[in-house]
Amino acid sequence: MNHTTLTSLAAGARAAIADPARITIVGGDAAPRFELFHAASSLCSQKVRTVLAEKRLSYRSNDMMILGSMGPEGVIPAEHYHPPYVRLRLIAGQEVNRAFVSGYSGRTSVETEGFDPCVVPLLVDYEAGRVIADSKRICCYLDAVSHDPVKLVPEDAVARAAVMQQVDIVDRIPNGTLLYGFHPDADARPDALKAGMERVYDYKIMALEAMIAANADDAALVAAYRAKIAKERGGKSVRHDAAFQRAARLHVASLLEDLERALSLSSETYLKGGPFTLGDVLWGVNLVRMAYLGLGLLWGDLPNVSRYVDLLARRPSLCKEAIQATLGAMPPSLYMEAVASCGEAVAV
Repeated sequence: MNHTTLTSLAAGARAAIADPARITIVGGDAAPRFELFHAASSLCSQKVRTVLAEKRLSYRSNDMMILGSMGPEGVIPAEHYHPPYVRLRLIAGQEVNRAFVSGYSGRTSVETEGFDPCVVPLLVDYEAGRVIADSKRICCYLDAVSHDPVKLVPEDAVARAAVMQQVDIVDRIPNGTLLYGFHPDADARPDALKAGMERVYDYKIMALEAMIAANADDAALVAAYRAKIAKERGGKSVRHDAAFQRAARLHVASLLEDLERALSLSSETYLKGGPFTLGDVLWGVNLVRMAYLGLGLLWGDLPNVSRYVDLLARRPSLCKEAIQATLGAMPPSLYMEAVASCGEAVAV
C-alpha cells in the first residue's frame, strides 16, 4: 500500500481517540517507521510494546480506550470499535487469511480462534507499506525486521523451535476467561474489576449493535461487528459457568507445571543465564497478568517458575510495559506487590 493512502487510513483510525494526550511518539524519531494502535491494559498490546522496547524502536503510540462505558446519552463505545479503525484492521486481516471469530473459548489466538476484527494491537509499518494484526505475528515481524540490539527468536533451528513452542503455548492461554470470568471457588480478582466485569459484555454488545445500525450500508463493517457480537455473547454466556471456569483454571495450572519442568530440564533458558527470547517476553507479560489476578498461588509450589517470575519482573522492558502499565491502567491489586520489583531492574 502506498504511503499516502496508509497515512490517511491511519489518521482516520487515530481520530477515534478522544484524548489527544494518548497519542504520543515513543523514542526519538519525529516521523517513526512504525505506528501502534494499542491499549495500556491490553495483554496482547503489552507483549508488542515489550518487543518494541527491547528493540529500542521508535513508534507513534495510540493508546485506545478498549472498554465501553455508560454516559448520559447511552453507551460510549470503545475506541477500537469505530469504523476507520475496523477498516484498517480488516486490511491487516487480508494477510492473516483467517475466517472471522465465531464464538468464545477464552483464548485470543488467531490461529485457533479466527480473526477478531475489533481488537488491539495493530501495527502500521510505513516503510514496508503494511498493516499487521495479531500480537504473535506483530512480535515475530518486529524481530524479523530489526535484529538489534537483541534477537528474540534464534536463527538456530533447534533453539528457534524451542522458543516458538513456548510462544505458541502462551498465545493459547485462555486469558479472556481469567480476566472476565467469575471462578466459583477462588475468584481473587480486585473487587473493582469484578464489579466492572458484571456489565462489560452488555456494554460491548450494545455498542456493537449501535455500530451496525449506524453503518448498515457497509457490508464489511456489519459482518465484522456481527462476528464480534458472537464472540462477546459467548463470553457472557460462560462468565458464571462453574465448569468452564474451573476447566480454564486447571488448564493454566497444568501449563505452569509444564513450564516448571521445561525450566528445570533445559540449560539454555533465561533463568539459567541463557538469552532473553520472545518466549520470555510472552511468559513475562502473562505471568504479570496472572499475579495481578491473584493467581500467583498457582506457582507457589513451583520453585523454578517462582524464580523465573522474579527474574522477569526485573527486566526493564517488562517492568515498564507490563508491570507499570498494569498498575497505571487497571484497578489496584494487592497481589502486584509480589512482582513490582522494578527498582531492582536488571540491564537489558
